[in-house]
Amino acid sequence: MKRNRIYRTSCLLAGYMLLSAAALAGEGNPPVFRKGDRLCVELTLGTGETELSANEQLIVTPVITDGKNRMTLAPVVFTGRIRQKVDERRERLYGTPALPEGAADNIVLRNRKQASEETLIYVGDVPYEPWMAGGDLVLQRDLTGCAGHSASLSPLLLARIPAPVRPQLTLLVPAEEPVKRRSEQITAVVHFPQGRSVLLRGFADNGRQLQRIDSLTARLQENDGLTIEKIYLKGYASPEDTYAFNTKLSANRVASIRNYLHERFAIPESDFATATVPEDWDSLRRWIVVSDLPVRDEVLAVIDEVSDPDARDAAIWKIDNGKTYLRLLHEVYPQLRRVDYRVEYLLPAFTTEQSRRLIESGPGQLSLAEMCRLAASYPEDSPERASVCAVASAYYPDDPCACNNSAMLALRQGDTQTARHYLSRCADDPRSLNNLGVLCLMEGDREKARHCFTLAADRGSADAAYNLAHFDELSYEDFGQRSSENLL
Repeated sequence: MKRNRIYRTSCLLAGYMLLSAAALAGEGNPPVFRKGDRLCVELTLGTGETELSANEQLIVTPVITDGKNRMTLAPVVFTGRIRQKVDERRERLYGTPALPEGAADNIVLRNRKQASEETLIYVGDVPYEPWMAGGDLVLQRDLTGCAGHSASLSPLLLARIPAPVRPQLTLLVPAEEPVKRRSEQITAVVHFPQGRSVLLRGFADNGRQLQRIDSLTARLQENDGLTIEKIYLKGYASPEDTYAFNTKLSANRVASIRNYLHERFAIPESDFATATVPEDWDSLRRWIVVSDLPVRDEVLAVIDEVSDPDARDAAIWKIDNGKTYLRLLHEVYPQLRRVDYRVEYLLPAFTTEQSRRLIESGPGQLSLAEMCRLAASYPEDSPERASVCAVASAYYPDDPCACNNSAMLALRQGDTQTARHYLSRCADDPRSLNNLGVLCLMEGDREKARHCFTLAADRGSADAAYNLAHFDELSYEDFGQRSSENLL
């Protein structure tokens, strides 16, 4: 024990059946309690029924034990007046210590009237170790009488050491979206015969490309709870031929795909919105930048400096007598003739049970609030809660609630580095203050942890109020252990 104190009030103590433990008057502490990384013992020792004779010595030692492990605190010695003289003489003559090593105090009882005249207050603390949780605080009593006769009396059970209090972590559930609007998009490289706008399913790779559009459309139509708001079609053409011709051609090609969807899936024409890019110079330029064209810089200069698209097309043809132009025509231009297909739709609100099914089959249909409510429905340390939080973080990576909940999961796993990463991304949201307090506690900054809990509690966090109320007993030792067993 590194620190112990004995306080004597107005009188002395006697008896070896003595010794009852009580809380310090006015402080409300139990005989043994956790305070940060220390286990504290605070006892009021009172007299018992059996007196200590003048020839006897009683050594009273507080012991912390769980049946397998034990830690001994400094003993208190009660010595009769004759025994004291004998011990002092033996120490002078033979060097035999009168008191056990580390004794907190020696109470010399000089007359029997002292038996009811003193109260002794014992205060000590030791480093807290996990095995102490649920153990006992007992008083070990060793009596020595005449002629060195000694006996160990039955130990007195004073108190059960309370189990550590786990910090409450905060899982946030945001407000539900007023409207759950979603969209899905694919890019299909639909081929048309050069200069034509007739859609041929058997031409080039069109069968596979149209199957992708069909699959997305059918899946959304088969979802009874989903309402399609708008289908956006944007067609792109390559730069060969004149700009005026390409403008008309790209519009006709988009109209062909719109008509195809209208006929195949009975989609009203009013549900479509179309746009065109007659000549996709931007995509062409990006390809040239990373290409190995020998005249790459010359082609880029033409694209950047010649504003008229027809003159630009002609200038590229002239660079090396059409060699580069022909390569672009065969390798690049076919990929520029494409359609962006985007469907915007509305989703209904889902119950927790519906969310439980969709988190596996269609997580994109769930709002963050629905994901968080689903996570909250699972036990704190369950793999299901961890899995849902991970999905929420993937689908809503920048949302403060998702970041806070990912930090909560990391803290539960004992991973403070990941927790700090996520908390830094939602630092402006006061709802994350409680989890920040737990992080500070785990990193050893108890002062900052208390400050965070206080701020969060003032803002209405029940978790922070709990952590603040049990601040000295908080323990996170099992976080990492639980994560390795249940969460990974």
